[in-house]
Amino acid sequence: LLVLHPRFTETSLTAAELTDTERTAAWLGRTVAAMQVWDILQTVEWVLAEEKSASRRIVLHGKRDMAALVLHAALLDSRVTEVVLDDPPASHWQRPALLNVLRVTDLPEIAAALAPRPITFLTEPPGTFAFTRSVYELLGESHQPRQAPSLPEALKPQR
Repeated sequence: LLVLHPRFTETSLTAAELTDTERTAAWLGRTVAAMQVWDILQTVEWVLAEEKSASRRIVLHGKRDMAALVLHAALLDSRVTEVVLDDPPASHWQRPALLNVLRVTDLPEIAAALAPRPITFLTEPPGTFAFTRSVYELLGESHQPRQAPSLPEALKPQR
């Protein structure tokens, strides 16, 4: 089990520090959230390159804004086998900021694009994720996305 805190999540930033960080990211043509997705992707790359285990189960867990970011990371890297979401935002209209994403898609569609990979919610999913469930049902995966009472339960292999 690897626990990762993507940049700027491990410490509380003052309002001034957060503003400076956001401005620096903007100068680079990115958002802080985009840099965090990059961190997640690089961690997956590192784990798979360094870990010599036979198991290739890569589960990403995200809470609140990070739930949205792990969805993006999983979509960008098919080696991620499943995601666990805890209190995800209903839409990018709420948060987090990723440039130009809403021109193309939103969180429920990103989650649906992961099908048939497992998605587990630790909290009641927002109503917008009904779309995600309908796509899984079309693929014959009516047991997905599922809900679990805790992270340890979510991490138990599904039958």
